[in-house]
Amino acid sequence: MVTKEEVENVVKAIVDEKFVKSVDVNEKGDVAVTLAKDTPNIDDVLIKLNAELGRIEGVGTITINREREMKAEENAELSEELILEKLKEVIDPEIGIDVVNLGLIYELKVRPDRTVYVKMTMTTPGCPLTMWILRAVEDKVLEIPGVKDAEIELTFDPPWTPDRISQEYRKRLGLY
Repeated sequence: MVTKEEVENVVKAIVDEKFVKSVDVNEKGDVAVTLAKDTPNIDDVLIKLNAELGRIEGVGTITINREREMKAEENAELSEELILEKLKEVIDPEIGIDVVNLGLIYELKVRPDRTVYVKMTMTTPGCPLTMWILRAVEDKVLEIPGVKDAEIELTFDPPWTPDRISQEYRKRLGLY
């Protein structure tokens, strides 16, 4: 079983302690790390943290969050439809289709505390743009007025297939 101390040691080796807001490890070995919103070189930090934490034996799901300020529009109406429309702005640069029409979004929930949960996948487990796409999805969700925080979970179960592409884009691509 992975310990909080093991995880904290890995985190502190990658990012300055002053940017680490919290580290949590549950009984299943799932890890949640929250970093300060002003963490420098955040893209590099996310990639390194994900890779290094994944090497620790017993680590389950890895969730890396960034600290957020609540926007003034805390009473703004939030809906799954609104969020999906915003996520259509995230385009997979290799394929040229947004993450919604590509079928990468498996689940989306707006929680009572105004945190948005997105469970998504990539077209392949070895996608070199995984961290970039995950960050882009998080950033788009957090642009929506009234969203307190975003939790993005990456899964490969079930694996993505071209059948998940929307009807409209299947027609455009000639995949009937």
